[in-house]
This record gives sequence, C-alpha cells and structure tokens, in this order.
Amino acid sequence: MDETFAESGVTLKFGIVITSKPGFARISLPDTDNMQTMWLPIAYPKTQDDQCYWTYDTGEHVAVLLDAQGEDGVIIGAIFSDEDTPPISDPNKFGIQFKDGAMLEYDRLTHTLSITGVSKVIVEASTTIILKADSKVTIDSPEAECTGNLLVKGLLTYQGGMAGSGGTGGASATIAGNVRVTGGDVDVDGVKVKGHHHTEHDGYSTSNAKA
Repeated sequence: MDETFAESGVTLKFGIVITSKPGFARISLPDTDNMQTMWLPIAYPKTQDDQCYWTYDTGEHVAVLLDAQGEDGVIIGAIFSDEDTPPISDPNKFGIQFKDGAMLEYDRLTHTLSITGVSKVIVEASTTIILKADSKVTIDSPEAECTGNLLVKGLLTYQGGMAGSGGTGGASATIAGNVRVTGGDVDVDGVKVKGHHHTEHDGYSTSNAKA
C-alpha cells in the first residue's frame, strides 16, 4: 500500500529565497530557526519540449515541500504577502509586471491585451507575419520605416505630403504640394501635361517630340 502524505513525512513550509540560479534556489525557513535548505528545484509549468523559465529574486516569499529530513524537496511557487501585494485587484485581469515597470496584461472583460513600459519590442519570423484587424490598425509613431518592398492593395491616401528618391536607374522624384491626375491628365503648377506641346522656345523642338 502506498504511504499517505502524512506517513511520508513530507511537509509544507514557507520561506525566503536567499540565493538562486535558473531552475533552482536555496531557501531560509523562518519557522525552523531560519534553517537553510540545499539547492531545491523550482516547479515550472513545462520543462521538456516546451520550456518556460524565470529566476526567483533574493528575498522572494515561496512555498516549499520538504521531505522528513528537510534535505530534499521542491519549490512549488512564489506567494504574495503583506509586504509583496498583487499589483492589481481586478479579478478579470491576467498580468505579468516586471521590476523595470514593464507590464503585460490581458483584460477578459474588455478583451484587451496591453503591453506597456517597454523600450523595445522585437518580433521575428522565418517566413510570414500576419497582422489582421476587422476594423483598423493604427501606427502611432513619429517615424516608421520599411526596409523592403511595400505593396498597397487598397487605396493609398496621404495627408502630410510625399517625397521620394532613388529608384530604377537612379531616377528620383520629389513631390511638394499637390499632384492631381484626373481623366488621364497631370496638372503641375497649372501646366497640363496632356495636350501640351513643346516649342523651340522651350528648348525642345516639336520635331524631336514627334521623333
């Protein structure tokens, strides 16, 4: 017959992290005259094919399962206390708050995922990244850069002007002001390209234009 939890001598203890490294920590146990444990493994959600990881901070309040001798066991998790309280009180929110002020939070009531307080975000994919929204995507930044080709399949609208340089054969184009193409014509400072004929006075002969 398998021994019971009580018969095995396994006990639940609460302690403070005194030193740690990825995957392991040593704990001080206040209720046993601050006895210090050996290196104990930290329980994580997954550690084989998929792996999640974090390292406990010195002073972190944790719960520990120890054997009868107090020599072997496992840290089952960190716990909040009167000193370290939850950063939010809304039961509809899931979040991870970091020491530097960065925070990842999901609100299941408003269906909103928020990432705040970070200085840089890096997203890498070996093939394709798809960003999809049923209504609108807004990029609120003083500057945005695309290092490759950009294809716009819908209407392209701009409000602050447009400038360009480079291109095939070293060609360049700069647009300052209005450019209107209506009915197959182009109006540049009041001069219409459609039907406009150059003369010798323009420095371009009509014979050359025909050629």
